[in-house]
Amino acid sequence: MSKKVRILSLDGGGTRGVIPATILVYVEEQLKKKSGNPNTKLADYFDFVAGTSTGGMLACFYLAPGFSDDQDKTSTAKFEATQALDFYVQRGNDIFNKSRKNNWLGLRSLIDATKFSPIMLDNVLLEVFGNTRMTELIRPCLVTTYNMKTTSPFFFNSHEDTDKQRDFYVRDVARSTSAAPTYFPPAQINNLITGEEMFNIDGGLFAHDPTMMAYVECRKTKFPQKEHPTAKDMLILSLGTGASDIQLNQLDKSNKWWLGKWATYLPQIVIDGAFDTITTQMRWLFDTLEGDQKNYLRVDVPEENPGSFSPDLADASPENINKLQEVAQATLEHHRNSLDEFINHLMA
Repeated sequence: MSKKVRILSLDGGGTRGVIPATILVYVEEQLKKKSGNPNTKLADYFDFVAGTSTGGMLACFYLAPGFSDDQDKTSTAKFEATQALDFYVQRGNDIFNKSRKNNWLGLRSLIDATKFSPIMLDNVLLEVFGNTRMTELIRPCLVTTYNMKTTSPFFFNSHEDTDKQRDFYVRDVARSTSAAPTYFPPAQINNLITGEEMFNIDGGLFAHDPTMMAYVECRKTKFPQKEHPTAKDMLILSLGTGASDIQLNQLDKSNKWWLGKWATYLPQIVIDGAFDTITTQMRWLFDTLEGDQKNYLRVDVPEENPGSFSPDLADASPENINKLQEVAQATLEHHRNSLDEFINHLMA
């Protein structure tokens, strides 16, 4: 029996990327332990990674190319999972809290709604990824963004056909997928092959959970173990950020909600509905497969224990990072048995 195509899908969610990053530290530790190889990386056991927003950044971390002792590029990933987690724990405060613009009594938002300067984020991404190109990532990868110039979704693909004439710096991809409106300004980047200019914003605006897009892309991809795999040929691990829980108050008065309240609730409703729809679709898809129902695993913060972290996706204060780590550990404990079983399938 041929091996399954192993897929990792990572949700958006700003600083809540701490949650999937923590889960994946555990997954990598178990892979090292079970394989007996202390140099094992996540990329050794996943064939395809999809990410949106903060999940897109994590995807870039896990697939950035490393170097062997003779400095020749190998299929070894550069970063361990702990280093991706450290990115949030150690650098998040600089990227967000220290980059916050002076609000000047709230009047600045009338002419510039962007809360944060991108300078620190750009510098950190340059430091982490340098001039690494998307086509140099060591596994097929899909990262989402929205192209304002063409007014359409755009998917950065590390292994697409060369006749498309597209390549980008990984740092620009990470910047594009996480350029959330009102948080950071759009990412102005260039195609390294054609020089074409793009103005991109956060991929989470249309794909907060990229699992279905990962499935569709893999159906079109030729993998060594299976060309154009179907669901029965796949193992999918989908990691959430606990961002789908919303509270709609005073529903008995919803027929009289004013514009401001609808403006507050609508983005949350859209995102929550998309989360639930994609998870339901994926579970239904795999439930139709005899004997393969457990080949799709969704890991997210349990609804009965959502935790006490900040609702602000940009809150990278030490206090909130600590709370996110606590929630991540609680999430891990809740899903540990399912994760352990899934890890065994990864190594089969």
